[in-house]
Amino acid sequence: MLWGYTLLPILFTASPTLGLLWGQPGLTGLLGFLVLPLLEWAWGRRATVRPHWGVHAPRLVMVLVLLQPMALLAWATGASEAPPLWKVVLLGTACGSVAGGVGIVLAHELGHRRSALDRTLARALLCLVGWGHYLIEHNRGHHRHAALWHDPASARREESLWGFLPRYWVGVWQGAVSLARTQHGPVNEAWALAALTAALWGSAWALAGTAGLVFCLAQAAVAQLLVACVDYMEHWGLQRRLGTDGRPERLGAAHVWDCRNAVSDLMLFNLPRHAHHHMEPWHTADGLRHTPLSPQMPTGYAGMVLLTLVPPLFRRVMEPRLPAPARA
Repeated sequence: MLWGYTLLPILFTASPTLGLLWGQPGLTGLLGFLVLPLLEWAWGRRATVRPHWGVHAPRLVMVLVLLQPMALLAWATGASEAPPLWKVVLLGTACGSVAGGVGIVLAHELGHRRSALDRTLARALLCLVGWGHYLIEHNRGHHRHAALWHDPASARREESLWGFLPRYWVGVWQGAVSLARTQHGPVNEAWALAALTAALWGSAWALAGTAGLVFCLAQAAVAQLLVACVDYMEHWGLQRRLGTDGRPERLGAAHVWDCRNAVSDLMLFNLPRHAHHHMEPWHTADGLRHTPLSPQMPTGYAGMVLLTLVPPLFRRVMEPRLPAPARA
């Protein structure tokens, strides 16, 4: 049953290559923006699963996520006739959907582990999409400051996704640089990871020319947009109160949106059980549980991403679900 639980993310991860082989370059977009939201709505809300992956399955899926863009770039380089630029962009956005929809979720999971192998795999994927500094700010900043006004990854109620994005992208970078500066050693880790991204993209440019660089940029743009959508919706409109001493109340179930959806759980390695992750971050994906006391998303993460992209619709659906103090 172990590999049965990974079937959905593996199929989605392989979809850019399958789409290329089948002559359907839009396959990943069709799955991510139509099929998965429909599955979440039709089946995910009614089903209950208790998936268990163990230690190795997330690693192996991450390796697949990492190898696929390299293989597609090798195909573009080795082809007797250079592919048209529109196909390169389409393949880049497909791989970006995989990197943002599955890869960064796995990087989040592996980045919380102590194993050097897991952390290396997480950083490799994040550097590939220009987001290498994310784990620094997420692990050491966001987990301390989630649902506080100054946290760049906690969206305020009045912010649309498009208003949130500049504050988020700049804030996560600034937070990572500041936190890395406090570490011992002559090299700031955030800048070192950015240099690694530049080296990876430069290598793609050297090997595959303009097509290689365009592929990397398209992949990074989509992956970063997707992770921003997820961070936006996970704490939107929820804020911890400050005590008379200026200290924030302890983060609890009321400060994180939770999601009870079987399709999302299977696709995203239990990331939708996000409230439990914040309250007890030492648990691996296998140990996470749903939190009924948290405000609940109306559908799975694929459907929620579509909602975030349309701010008026997002507010109309989500505002009635805010806890009473947040609605006031």
